[in-house]
Amino acid sequence: MRSVYSDPELAELQNRVLHHAREFGRQIPEIRFFILDRLEFASLLEKDVYPTSPINIWEGKRMVHKKHAIETGLESALYYEVVQTGNPSYAYLNDSNNAVSQASVMAHVVGHCEFSERNVLGDSSPDRTEFVMYLVKRVDRARRQMGERAYLEYWNAAESATVLIAPNSQYDLERSTETESIFRGETSSTTDEMDRPEAPKPLLPVFDTMTTLLRGTVGSTSFEGELRKKRRDETMSRRGYILKSPCQDVLDFLRHYAPTSRAEHAILDYKYITKAPQDFVARTQIMNEGWAMYWEKKIMHALFEERAVKGIIDYARVFSNVCSPRPYFQRNPYHLGYNLWCHIEQLYRDGKVSLEYHEEVDRDKKNRWREDSDVEPVEALGHLVDTVTDYEFLRRFLTPELVHELHLNRVDRQTAERLGIKDGDIVEQDKRYVWLNPEPIKDEMLGFYTHFYRPRIYVIDSDYQDGCLLLYHRDDGHALRKDWIRPTLRNLNMIWKAPVALLTKDQLFAVMGNQYKSEEVKPVSFEQIIERMQKGERPFRGS
Repeated sequence: MRSVYSDPELAELQNRVLHHAREFGRQIPEIRFFILDRLEFASLLEKDVYPTSPINIWEGKRMVHKKHAIETGLESALYYEVVQTGNPSYAYLNDSNNAVSQASVMAHVVGHCEFSERNVLGDSSPDRTEFVMYLVKRVDRARRQMGERAYLEYWNAAESATVLIAPNSQYDLERSTETESIFRGETSSTTDEMDRPEAPKPLLPVFDTMTTLLRGTVGSTSFEGELRKKRRDETMSRRGYILKSPCQDVLDFLRHYAPTSRAEHAILDYKYITKAPQDFVARTQIMNEGWAMYWEKKIMHALFEERAVKGIIDYARVFSNVCSPRPYFQRNPYHLGYNLWCHIEQLYRDGKVSLEYHEEVDRDKKNRWREDSDVEPVEALGHLVDTVTDYEFLRRFLTPELVHELHLNRVDRQTAERLGIKDGDIVEQDKRYVWLNPEPIKDEMLGFYTHFYRPRIYVIDSDYQDGCLLLYHRDDGHALRKDWIRPTLRNLNMIWKAPVALLTKDQLFAVMGNQYKSEEVKPVSFEQIIERMQKGERPFRGS
């Protein structure tokens, strides 16, 4: 790995790319470019796109196989663009690419870095890569402290829990738990706030047995409410937190509240910090890749105009291949994202993003609509980057007409036969392709963004039956693989150091020590669980 400044030609290309990015008004953090050979690229991908990673046997074994595959031609080593966003961001160039490819990668990276810096989910954090490198040192120290066997067992347990990460869920850790400082009404962690004496609590009214029996109250306050408050105080004093709603970010919950040693906590921190950005990628991939392609093309055109780089025909060929259409269930985020951004820009130029346009009932007049807008199109696009994710992006701008125009409803005949597509669903066809009815496709695509076809697992009780961690599977029509339940619960049991149970439909699975059991229980809905937790009641009372 070497800095881009070791190659004068690439260093000059970097300067021109960043110059044009600023000329276009892009809000980018510091970007550091490095040049890697093909094996260094393969190693970087195994390290989750960070320069270093903790020593572990699995990465070494995977690299042995990948090195053999690359050297024998079984796997391509042409990685065009790899970037770790943050401030500063780190981007990596393949030394086997030509100048025009290197310039396009740099221009593409500009779009990614700006998107991560500006988007509402806030994926770009200060010194992200540096912090991960610090965590690597902590984990390597933990390995020496724990011993090889204990380290590998705990590492594998933490790895299996990385699928239970949801930092951008409405049921994340912050919204789902109530800590002692929040419970006491503190708004700051400064020394003055922490040293402030707690306000005296008002005395409770005299307990009147007859009033309680007749009216169920203590004075003017509900007796049951006082009991719930007492239980909340006891829970808070014992654990320092209470669950006020289901928590979908299971691994974040474990790394905050599981009884861990410093070595174990270092492993959980590393796993969470390095895997959490994948949720951002899943929720914004279409917008993100489209935004990168949009600005890549503009910057590359500027480079070609000033003759800073040659090969416009080769670049056009690569660009068209990258942005080739695929059906909606195999969506190409580069194609869909880029064309949506261009479409939205044209909507603003024509004044079609307005109340008057949407209220117009004359179809011919709407088709001919061309009115100047007070909104600068590029500024409007930036506002979307700042405020929405893929779900809202598609909901607002993807129409059946656009689905058909972008061939999201086009399926090759062989795939159509394999999927059992019926003639009634086909609106157009030729010798090679069939085009499906575009109307339901938008809803199909939006459905993906509710849970990304992944099981939704929540922590709903951390003290179920004397310290058992109770998880809940929210039924969405996709059954869990039962052969995965037992090993996953065992791994969570190792982290929680107490029994762990999973409630799914009418089954309760539990791991207690070396014992694994399952039993039939009365089903409870997700809505019932939320209602009970808000009332301070047990979300699940058992069979």
